[in-house]
Amino acid sequence: MASEFQLVLVGELLDSASWQSTVDLLDHLEARWSRFLPDSDISRLNLAAGQPVQVDSATITLLTAMTDAWHATERRFDPSTLQALLEAGYRSSIDDRVTILPSGVVRLTEQHDGHGSDGPTIDHIEIDPDTCTVRLPVGLSIDAGGIGKGLAADLAVANALRCGAEGALVGIGGDLSMGGRPPDGGWMVAIEHPEHERGILGSVAVPGGGVATSSTRSRRWQRFGIERHHVIDPWTGAPSTTDLSSVTVVARSGWLAEVHATAAILAGSSEVIEYLDRHELSGLAMIGNDRVLATDDLAELRPEPASASMTGAAR
Repeated sequence: MASEFQLVLVGELLDSASWQSTVDLLDHLEARWSRFLPDSDISRLNLAAGQPVQVDSATITLLTAMTDAWHATERRFDPSTLQALLEAGYRSSIDDRVTILPSGVVRLTEQHDGHGSDGPTIDHIEIDPDTCTVRLPVGLSIDAGGIGKGLAADLAVANALRCGAEGALVGIGGDLSMGGRPPDGGWMVAIEHPEHERGILGSVAVPGGGVATSSTRSRRWQRFGIERHHVIDPWTGAPSTTDLSSVTVVARSGWLAEVHATAAILAGSSEVIEYLDRHELSGLAMIGNDRVLATDDLAELRPEPASASMTGAAR
């Protein structure tokens, strides 16, 4: 998944099968979900021109999570922004694999109008879990992106627990999922400054669930002399102009933490804490490089080292 991978298992009777099957599962999910692989389920769906496609059962789980996420985030998280991402210049992976879409795909900027859409949306995807068949409407393309990493981490944790681990943590590109019995004191999660060389903002003990960060500082590139990033605003069809450089969210699963982090960073500094409180989430948001907003339960967290000031949420 073009990301650093972490696997931590808790238990006394563990053998190599406990971790190898988890690694094998992640390899399988990447093969099914990557937009950079031409024979993945995601690529075959995007190239199917509205025809039904038989997919892996895990892809049914992914697409169901995508639909749930779109609604849970008030449509701020939208996995159908792939066309806008390609138009912004994010076509190749870090190992130079390229995303290919069929000609004639409707431009996302032509579909969306403010908070609504005149074109097909996530709700128009037809999913038949009994036959593992999916049909994307013509003009809609999808990208597993962040939700794929968060959900893959969740599925990998569940797999490790089935294989005998008493507790498990899986991290994929900074998206964490934790389940089962944690180490003494809980899972200690360090939250990085969006400019990684500036250290750690703080650490938080998490009993389980998921932690994810969305940042406009990672995956940046130049296009026509303008710096771009990968966080697309689905309401404009362009890279977001948010004043937040990162948002970290703690939620009950990895995929939920991921999609709410994306939605929260799009909310901007004026609404981010209200968004997190409304969804009963814990989180931190960085404005630029030197000011941190936090939900009340994390307001006592202090940067390590003192590289930023922290502001608690105002009720």
